[in-house]
Amino acid sequence: MLMVLRDGKSLDTASEAILTNVHNPDTRDLSLYKELIRGTCRWFLALRPMITPYLRKPFKPKNLDLEIILILGLYQILFMRIEDHAAVNESVKLARGIKKDWATGLVNAVLRRAIKEGIDIAQAQHMVSYPEWMQQKIAEDWPQHYPDIARAGNQRAPLTLRVDLCRNSVKAMIEMLRKQGIEAIGHEIVESAMTLEKPCDISTLDVFNSGLVSVQDAAAQLAAGILDCKPGMRVLDACAAPGGKMTHLLEYCEDLDLVALDIDAARLQKIEQNLKRIGRHAQLVCGDAAAPATWHDGKQFDRILADVPCSGSGVIRRHPDIKLLRRASDISQLVERQKKIISALWSLLKPGGLLLYSTCSIFKDENERQIEWFVENHDNCMEQSLKLVKWGEESSFGRQILPGEHDMDGFFYACLQKVIAYDTRSNSS
Repeated sequence: MLMVLRDGKSLDTASEAILTNVHNPDTRDLSLYKELIRGTCRWFLALRPMITPYLRKPFKPKNLDLEIILILGLYQILFMRIEDHAAVNESVKLARGIKKDWATGLVNAVLRRAIKEGIDIAQAQHMVSYPEWMQQKIAEDWPQHYPDIARAGNQRAPLTLRVDLCRNSVKAMIEMLRKQGIEAIGHEIVESAMTLEKPCDISTLDVFNSGLVSVQDAAAQLAAGILDCKPGMRVLDACAAPGGKMTHLLEYCEDLDLVALDIDAARLQKIEQNLKRIGRHAQLVCGDAAAPATWHDGKQFDRILADVPCSGSGVIRRHPDIKLLRRASDISQLVERQKKIISALWSLLKPGGLLLYSTCSIFKDENERQIEWFVENHDNCMEQSLKLVKWGEESSFGRQILPGEHDMDGFFYACLQKVIAYDTRSNSS
């Protein structure tokens, strides 16, 4: 938590740095650790003001670690099946562990007073726990859906898997897992998706290690069907890491000439690992999608997937640290980056080809307004309708999945076809 709040690191990055120094962690301890840090991130903005009345004065920035310890303790008391006295004692130990023995009495007193005076758990669970700027933006973009979006963002995300339908059916995979004592159900609208009833360490499952299934939210699994690649097509996944949509494209249609591009060489290694696990091949290229001259070989593509960098506002239930890391000023910068990427990629697309623009955002600036700008500024661009699908909210451009819809993450898709531009000036007489 301290690495997230003080250093601006993502929860995944911070956890990876910590766990690499832990040898053979107990499975139960690891599950408890994940629940504590993710849950505290999820509810931090609601719990933080709840401890304020019990403090004589606010914490100084140098004591952010103590504030985190109190909020961790309060999260255990309110949301976890941990005895109150155990939560208090462990919090006191944490204060001693960071060599702030002087604060052990404070931690003990604050948490015990909170327990004695009885913080209302129902009140805590109904708090929004979003930064104010984000609450305002969601309310402006989705006034009718705002309560549902806020509620969904405070839920735990399900563990959804993608089944390689070339090798097995979802029904067969559910039965295979059931024999191992793992219950799963097929997704109601995404034919390749199934959700585990209880999360587990997926890396211990043979079906995962052999590439029969991959971890991917159902909303992200829609991309392959929309692009509808055909054998022999040249395809670009322009922001490919960690490779979920790219590997799905290879499972959806075999015999593709697929190029996986990413600006981060280290993240390309994760793509390579995923390709090896599922037994597929793609050309890996390190480069900036907004600067094709530095990496492109001159051959155009039949299909381009532009899963561009975004705010991540649609996947907050899966990555609760976004609430703490994202800033309002980030949005305009992301919008400009997205414009540069799709404008640069458009020149790489063959006439008649399709470019699928996608984000895991729910902000209209990154989504339908972005596509509106692009279509208006490109005469050779025509949007392909997604009106007949069974998911998402219809927008003026593209289609928006809101968090929690069909138990999916928040995603936006817009499919653009490159056509021959028609110059109306040639017919003026």
